[in-house]
Amino acid sequence: MKQIFPIVFLLLTITSSFTQTDGDKNPILTDKFLIRGALFIPSRSVEAGAKGDITTDALGDVDFDETFGLGGAQNTFNIDFVWRFSRSKLWSVRGQTFRIATEGDAVLDEDIEWEDVIFQSGSSVKAGYGLTLYRVFFGRVISTGQKHELGGGLGIHGLNTNAFVEGNAFVNDEPIGFSREEVNVFLPLPNIGVWYIWAPTRKWAFTAAVDWFGITIGEISGGLWNISPGVTFQAFKNIGFSANYHYLNYYANIEQDSWNGSFDMTFKGPSFGVTANF
Repeated sequence: MKQIFPIVFLLLTITSSFTQTDGDKNPILTDKFLIRGALFIPSRSVEAGAKGDITTDALGDVDFDETFGLGGAQNTFNIDFVWRFSRSKLWSVRGQTFRIATEGDAVLDEDIEWEDVIFQSGSSVKAGYGLTLYRVFFGRVISTGQKHELGGGLGIHGLNTNAFVEGNAFVNDEPIGFSREEVNVFLPLPNIGVWYIWAPTRKWAFTAAVDWFGITIGEISGGLWNISPGVTFQAFKNIGFSANYHYLNYYANIEQDSWNGSFDMTFKGPSFGVTANF
């Protein structure tokens, strides 16, 4: 795993690029700054588990979608940007951020185990989770022409994740009354990625980006997929409109005081945004 990073950087550095003058290129291929704000409407699939010191997590992870009805679509705001910081415009920094948080309640059909307590079948229980994503990506153009751009690089996804379950609880079959059990963790997950832009005209551009990684660092093992195809229409000189489809999957096994357990979160759906370029 340690050998991947120097190999990727070496390939990006030594790869020759076919460059042309800007001419009549689409601005998405030439402008220094691209900033996009978008309405993201993902459907959600979340499973999580939290082990305690007493319980053994014999009941397995909690399916938040099925148990608490949290699997529907939810509106959120997504921001991403590109900054081509080098004079040649071959090197760039890219970023993305969004937040999803939801909660719901249900009468349990079966027992669930969360940290050191049991929430029994038939009881009314509330639960929820949240995820804030921070993505920073450092890349280089591998190939560019009058109508296309291919690039790749290295980045990091910062995942600020939390989950809770609350209600009347039991420990070792003894009732303890109302209890709220909450876990949280911040995970920095590195990744490799590629992007491609095909802009057949000055008005239309088709894009695709893929980030992936799986890694084990100390007491944390996890991975991610971040896939985003899209289309942009350059309506004005510095303003465009875009539609993208996002598939994001984050998973981890964690052994920390703040969260001893696991999660597997998938968010997928369209986004509709406005792009400023200059």
